[in-house]
Amino acid sequence: MTSVSLTSLRGRRDRSLLEYVVMAVTVAVIALFSIFVQGFATLGNLRVIASNSAALVILSCGMGLVVISRGLDLSQIAAMVAGAAMFAILIGVGFSGPVVLALTVLTAAAIGFANGWLIAYAEIPAILATLASAMFITGFFRFAVLRGEYLLLLPKTDPSVVFFSSDILPGLAAPVGLMIVTFALTWVLLRYTTRGRIAYAIGDNFQAARLTGLPVRTTVLTIYVYAALTALLAGLVTSASSGTVDFRTVTNGSLLFEVILVVVLGGIPLRGGRGGMRNILVGAALIAVLRNGMTLFDLTTQTQDVLKGLVLIAAIVADNYFNPRDTETDTVGDL
Repeated sequence: MTSVSLTSLRGRRDRSLLEYVVMAVTVAVIALFSIFVQGFATLGNLRVIASNSAALVILSCGMGLVVISRGLDLSQIAAMVAGAAMFAILIGVGFSGPVVLALTVLTAAAIGFANGWLIAYAEIPAILATLASAMFITGFFRFAVLRGEYLLLLPKTDPSVVFFSSDILPGLAAPVGLMIVTFALTWVLLRYTTRGRIAYAIGDNFQAARLTGLPVRTTVLTIYVYAALTALLAGLVTSASSGTVDFRTVTNGSLLFEVILVVVLGGIPLRGGRGGMRNILVGAALIAVLRNGMTLFDLTTQTQDVLKGLVLIAAIVADNYFNPRDTETDTVGDL
């Protein structure tokens, strides 16, 4: 057996070990919360966990695709809130539901296209391009559209808002249903489409993928447009459930950290080229349980942020250990 084959097999074993470690931690956390937190181990709380985690999983689907292609989208939460704000504004001025949805989809797609163009054609590192994009989007919507306000109210009686916050089937809330659809669509995109396979090739070695004639630039555009669309869907789900669009979601940074945490904890390496939907499911399960358990345990927001920060640091260290840099293909500034 060649050394390349041995390296590949070792990589598969390491990734499986990381997944198993996270699964074991999740089971242990569930056991602890079930013992010490009253009301945690109930069917009603399970439904709450699924509903409250819908936006997180939807965002993680888009971020997972970006990270697999060796990128990072720091504008996802800004796009999420901006899309929801556009949705609320258009509903407020009297546009019909289909028109509002079409315009908000176009807005999100434009944000994703701008990110992808800056990365693929202007060749700006993804972390810088999307950080600048997030700052521009937040500033533009807050001061040019909302006149400096943080909150925007949604009319809860509007049919479009009702759709995103009610049950689409008996016992199946719209956020959970849309989460399942997004998860399945991303799985199909990665596993069965040409763009999905090219995303893995880009993450593994961008220069090699381009030299072999693969359409890497248009694929990068597609990836970031898809990430922006998942952000929009997460924004609609979140704002419809709460009845508000809150731009402080962008400025406090917690949700973005959680999305990255889901991806890294699940086993998708920040160096790209590997991973899949099973990894997102594993990471999301742990974060969802931690979120819910810490809230029921009545921990302060600051304490929760500290604990999640520690988990993120541990996840990055584990990612560095289980997925070491490949000096033959690694390129400075890929992110």
